[in-house]
Amino acid sequence: MRALKFCLAPVVLSLGVLPATAGAGCLPVVGSVTLTPDPACTIAAHVPGPQYVGQCFSVKLSILGLPIGNGYAGVTSEPIIGADQAVTATPAFVPLDGQPAPRQIIQTARSAIALGTGSQRTMLYSADVTIIKPDLSSGQPVPEVVTEQIVITGTDGQGYWAGVTGNLVVAGNSIGQPAPVMGKICR
Repeated sequence: MRALKFCLAPVVLSLGVLPATAGAGCLPVVGSVTLTPDPACTIAAHVPGPQYVGQCFSVKLSILGLPIGNGYAGVTSEPIIGADQAVTATPAFVPLDGQPAPRQIIQTARSAIALGTGSQRTMLYSADVTIIKPDLSSGQPVPEVVTEQIVITGTDGQGYWAGVTGNLVVAGNSIGQPAPVMGKICR
């Protein structure tokens, strides 16, 4: 336990000074994220443009030292280009040893998450890529290993966090349960 406290101390100290050093570049962040199914697909109203393909979520983002973030996310269909320059769209998959079964599933998504309240509220927008290693033992792909990369692509220009950039990585399946998140927030 003592080693864990020692390892986390620099991160906790850095986060404690995030507001005080807002113009100082990037700082590491850690926390968790939980997704809850959103049948209304509310993300489409916040981030119009991408084609949402049925899996939409409410998001709760808990980052140590930051206000709780609440918002929406949705799986999208977006173009991707292979090494041979062939264009396809997400969701896509890497075949399992040449078979028509997925070794890894590639999904894209968009998110809009609000940090803070009132005049300090900032909406963060992100473009996300998720890689899923499915368990195929039941005949249907069930997520076994999930990793998501989130790139903050912009803000609404309002509130304390206006103009931040950065990236986060979610290590695990966050649908209906908290999953660890780590990354950096930059000013």
